[in-house]
Amino acid sequence: MLFVTNGHLKPGMILAKDVYLYNNNNFYALLLTKGQVLNNSYIKKIHSHGIDGAYIESIGFEDIEVDSYIDDNLKSESISQIKDVYYEFKMSSGKINDLTVKRLSSIVDTLINEILCKDDLTYNVIDFKNFDNYTYHHCLNVAVLSISTGISIGLSESELHDLGLAGLLHDIGKMSIPVEILNKPGKLTDEEFELIKTHPISASKFLENMVSYKVLRAIESHHEKLDGTGYPYGKKADNISYYAKILAVCDVYDALTSDRSYRKAAFPNEVIEYIMGCADTHFDYEILNHFIRIIVAYPIGTFVKLSNGKLAVVVKNYSENILRPIVRIIDDDGTVGEDVDLLYDNDFMNITIVDMGYDYSNSGLSAVLESTYELKLNK
Repeated sequence: MLFVTNGHLKPGMILAKDVYLYNNNNFYALLLTKGQVLNNSYIKKIHSHGIDGAYIESIGFEDIEVDSYIDDNLKSESISQIKDVYYEFKMSSGKINDLTVKRLSSIVDTLINEILCKDDLTYNVIDFKNFDNYTYHHCLNVAVLSISTGISIGLSESELHDLGLAGLLHDIGKMSIPVEILNKPGKLTDEEFELIKTHPISASKFLENMVSYKVLRAIESHHEKLDGTGYPYGKKADNISYYAKILAVCDVYDALTSDRSYRKAAFPNEVIEYIMGCADTHFDYEILNHFIRIIVAYPIGTFVKLSNGKLAVVVKNYSENILRPIVRIIDDDGTVGEDVDLLYDNDFMNITIVDMGYDYSNSGLSAVLESTYELKLNK
């Protein structure tokens, strides 16, 4: 299968995976099914829901499989519970029922159990982006990323629980901020930004006596930076809670890889370069080393461009070096070539991935995409 962005989807292409939508009204909706032949109406539906793209069957890439990081039903239940807690917070001016938090706590335990059972912790960012509401899915993503990072670090299950709960609740304070400020497409005024900076304190204040002290400190400090330039208190280094340092990395990664009202999402590799560039100024270096072992710079099935000018598709990732996966070469005429191991093949040590995307001139991209909708003729 190949991941084809919505701008390159064409009638006749065949879906290699179900397409689900998570939204405010129906959290778990099967939009299109595996094996479905796309037409203009279906493609328009994908566009209208803001879905980045879809996995498509393609000759020469039948062996590429992409599994869901967590079960789709668990995603749905998680987002539903997050919505309930956040909505209750908003409608009751910060007063939350203990039972609601306990249900969310139970979701955290289920997430931990599922992630602990995984053989491969590499997180596919594409798997978590088919949502209409940014706030709820962002909180789920931050929790999943934080739990996965915590597992890599070696935290105990009780520690993972507190970390995951902090991830689900870290932005609940934003429910007290007007939505027109949260979704403002332009630059915030100084007054608006000062209001935004209150959300960690608001959350900590209203959740007191409902969650553990460690969860409160993590939520309160997830925007602090090692060099003291963060908010709300400008804490530095060891004065920032350890869980907050983990949340900070996961929060920024998910935010920057998501479309927002004021900017388009960046590619995962671009975000990884940014956060690694902020090591020991904004983010803890040791935590970053564990974080980059559970994410991928180049998701499986996506197109990349190599430093030798060749187009390729990512076949497999290595946690020990996320920048050097196994890729399958595509020749200029669209012919599918050999697999190249950028990490272990000595003949390709001087070759790097220089770009991720789908707008390559003079490449075999068009021919490969044409082969995907020619498959319908053979069905």
